[in-house]
Amino acid sequence: MFAPRLCEWLVSRAVIALAIASPWAGQLPADEVVDQSAVRRWVVRLDSNRKVDREEAKKELLKLGPTALKWLPEPESLGSRATMEALRDVRSKLERQKAEESVHAARLTGAVTSSIGETMQRLTKETGNVVVTDDLSDQLLSQPVKLSDRPTFWDVIEATARQHELSWSFTGSPARVRLFPWDAATKEDSPRAVLAATQSKAFRLALKSIRERTVVGQDSEPLLRLEVEVMSEPRLRPLFLNCSVADVVVSGMRRTTKDKPAAMVWQPYSPDAKLELTFGQGHRQMSVPLDFRRPEGDWASLSVVGKLHLETAAGEEPLDFPAGKEAQSVSRRRGGVTVKVLRWESGGAKDNSLEVTTLVTYDTGGPAFESHRSWMLFNVAGLVRSGMMPTEKPASGSALNDVNLLKPTHIDSDVQPDGSIAVTYRFEKLPLPAGEYRFRYVAPTLILNVPLEFELRDIPLRSGR
Repeated sequence: MFAPRLCEWLVSRAVIALAIASPWAGQLPADEVVDQSAVRRWVVRLDSNRKVDREEAKKELLKLGPTALKWLPEPESLGSRATMEALRDVRSKLERQKAEESVHAARLTGAVTSSIGETMQRLTKETGNVVVTDDLSDQLLSQPVKLSDRPTFWDVIEATARQHELSWSFTGSPARVRLFPWDAATKEDSPRAVLAATQSKAFRLALKSIRERTVVGQDSEPLLRLEVEVMSEPRLRPLFLNCSVADVVVSGMRRTTKDKPAAMVWQPYSPDAKLELTFGQGHRQMSVPLDFRRPEGDWASLSVVGKLHLETAAGEEPLDFPAGKEAQSVSRRRGGVTVKVLRWESGGAKDNSLEVTTLVTYDTGGPAFESHRSWMLFNVAGLVRSGMMPTEKPASGSALNDVNLLKPTHIDSDVQPDGSIAVTYRFEKLPLPAGEYRFRYVAPTLILNVPLEFELRDIPLRSGR
């Protein structure tokens, strides 16, 4: 016999199933659709008395993939401890799979030839990377963009910028890409002004500059400083970059060979050096300086091949709480983060304001999670209509960039003695009574070490270098 709480969950899922007929249900793209009844059926079998049934249920839930996460109940809503642990294990594995998939390049599918405005709307909706075009005229937004088949996010941005003399930068929180005209004032600092660029997973890597550098007191070969720029898709949250100089190989090609070989590997200035750099609060790009000795000769070009490692917060998951005052004292857990609503205080009809205080706890140590304390305010949180389904796809295609989310007007935070963080969100002049909203908190479920292999070849050098 199934536990009472499991039965309650089944009833609640049935209500949700009826609500699927609502207008937003049709917004789910085909590859996001998961058979909700299958999820419900296998969750029920997790509570079976037969071990073979329980094992089969876990296996089938995992086969459904990360898109099944939205239909999984909270473990605490189920009956036995064994069932709760089984569901936690399933959720943990699916969250890891989702996080690992999220660091790969997001792509556009289907027809790819349309206007700039339409393309950027699709890019925002399908990839979860918000692109802002406020600086572009209506005439420019109506111009066509020619793209390759299944282009990545960075393919679209670069092709659009190249075809229409545009540039881009990161702006806002959550981060988004802003497109604007490429003029003389911005040309030097533009991402387009790089010497070469490539992509690795969801990241753009470029050789931004090559500069001669003099080392005082040394009479050896001249040094060249290579500045490698790393950009993340805005939907991700890169934290740290690690680079062993020994993992980067620079080779040059001579303009004339004479008695010397045409190609030669250049030696790093500090071959044992290891760089550890931080992206800072909310940033999506950084530059890595690398110094190499330039051998004597007239060099025509150089190539840079190597590997970097990024610590990246990935697998953004929304934690949804009950509507109104019922959210108070409720906890939600995803990955290594637990969020509890400590207080839900409405100002009433007088000013239609609301204060929500949450307690946020990360249960994994290490420098990456310690850094969460410094950018806790950059986690997305806000209110959604109580009638909005947890599965409703926001216009941007990502919970992180949910344009339907009503953002707080003010945020306060306080680190607690036990390491948890109390965050108070204040909402003023709500369009609807406070009781008609649910609180949503969006947090990365995992921090991944993402290796980025790259090749930048045959980059021309000025004569004399």
